[in-house]
Amino acid sequence: MSVRFSAALPQLVADGRPVVVAEVARQAEALGFSGVWTLDPAAGGMTGHAPVIDGLHALSHAAAVTDSIALGVAVIVLPRRNPVLLAKELASIDRLSGGRLVVGVGVGLEDPSLAPLGFPVGRRAARFAEAVDIMRALWLASRTTYPGEFWQLNALELGPKPVQRPGPPIWIGASAEPALQRAAHIGDGWIGAGSSSSADFARHVDVLDAALDEAGRDPASFPKAKRVYIAVEDDERTARERLGAVLDPMYRSEGMADRVAVCGPPEQCVVALRELIAAGATELLLHGLYDPLEQLERLAEVARLAGE
Repeated sequence: MSVRFSAALPQLVADGRPVVVAEVARQAEALGFSGVWTLDPAAGGMTGHAPVIDGLHALSHAAAVTDSIALGVAVIVLPRRNPVLLAKELASIDRLSGGRLVVGVGVGLEDPSLAPLGFPVGRRAARFAEAVDIMRALWLASRTTYPGEFWQLNALELGPKPVQRPGPPIWIGASAEPALQRAAHIGDGWIGAGSSSSADFARHVDVLDAALDEAGRDPASFPKAKRVYIAVEDDERTARERLGAVLDPMYRSEGMADRVAVCGPPEQCVVALRELIAAGATELLLHGLYDPLEQLERLAEVARLAGE
């Protein structure tokens, strides 16, 4: 499976500057990127401190100004969503885009602070698996009856259906071994988090491939993606300082850029991306966090060289 390169759409609202989603989406398509991806703000809690545009709305906006580039979100925290309403939203984006949607989903972290807001807590893995089943059933069947533990559906009809049949591919974001095994059994692909390092990614691929073998699935044909925080500058220090100024506050973790990001001159970034490809990545979601249009040009060149 050949490697694909995608770019992140800008979602962070800072200093009153406009969010150039449409401009970046059009330019990413013109530069030959395979896809554009967004983050789901709920992954960091619905009351997250970073002012981020909703990822699904950003994808709808991008769908309206592009023709062929894939549209992805990584990752939606399913236990914090109503699967029926989410299935409708995702089907609508797939329909509006002509069948270009890739859906990244994950279990998310336990967050007791969400309970007072009405979000369920506990049994996250069970809620997750049931939500995946429900969405797939709604996308496929004319009427869906589902006697679940958390949701019960009685001859429910969802329309219009997604363009993609039986539905948009569901890629699972996972890092813990049980979650990686779950991805191997029920996922259409897997996404490594941007907050994980390249060394983490390699270890996770080993666990995932073993689980795929056990499940009777071919590891070589199973998509494996990695979201990569990246900054391309003429020198590494400038790249790390500029990326870290945004990334560290996003995660409230000092030194985050040093631990997980790819930063530096083009040739240095190419080496780092090739290491991820050698570890098994079939798609790299390149996520810059500043100067989106300028960085996109540099990322396109780095992607071209890394893919050679």
